[in-house]
Amino acid sequence: MSERTLSQVTMQRKVKVMSKEFDVGEYYLPKGLRVYAIGDVHGHLAALDAMHDAISQDMLDNPPDSVQIIYMGDYIDRGPDSKGVIDRLIERRDRGDGIHKSFLVGNHELAAFEFIRNPMSGQWLTYGGIKTMQSYGVELPEKAPLPAEIERASVDFRDAITPEHWAFFKELEVGIGIGDFFFAHAGVNPAKSFETQELTEMTNIREPFLGWKEPLERMVVHGHTISEEPVVTHHRIGVDTGCFAHGILTAGVIEGNRVRFLQVEDPYAA
Repeated sequence: MSERTLSQVTMQRKVKVMSKEFDVGEYYLPKGLRVYAIGDVHGHLAALDAMHDAISQDMLDNPPDSVQIIYMGDYIDRGPDSKGVIDRLIERRDRGDGIHKSFLVGNHELAAFEFIRNPMSGQWLTYGGIKTMQSYGVELPEKAPLPAEIERASVDFRDAITPEHWAFFKELEVGIGIGDFFFAHAGVNPAKSFETQELTEMTNIREPFLGWKEPLERMVVHGHTISEEPVVTHHRIGVDTGCFAHGILTAGVIEGNRVRFLQVEDPYAA
């Protein structure tokens, strides 16, 4: 695959936007369609707003025939404003601006739902759940909370989620196929057909997907697994550059059989 770095670097609200481009061979989107695939946001509203600005500018600079924005899941946890991120996604969804928007479910959303169903199961609190609850106005001690406190927080968190937010969560999609591309939060099980993938695979898988040696029927676009730079291989495009850890939110911009990347830096990330 050939790689070239585009020369334009734009500064917006102290946020740097960069572009890179790759040729992905025989995998094509439908003619005239551009897809923006936004990686894991993890409660960082400032980065999400900056990415929306970057996408708007990109569409002004390079007008497409049609556009679809796919949000790759893991909107919540770890960052300071998970509730604000969901508010913004709902506002963007309902804009009526002619841009089709799709929202995938991530493993962090599923873990939050499980915490509400069974607060003593899983490890959601240990990887960012407390910050999500705090953004909804629910407090829980971060160090060794008692079982009764955890159960009470689960009920309070459930009650704090507005009907509008519940509706948004319930409508999240698991996987989306467009042309020769397939979008899923974590990836797919490469040993199975795309039609037989399971929820846990598409939201949690790492291996054998990441290191698979052969091309797949479709090019898979995913988040979930953090890399310092966006990843393009013979079978996958990875767009999670660790916004919560490194302050960089990435979107893959796919058109025809080419992909480039917009990256915004959130100075308020950890």
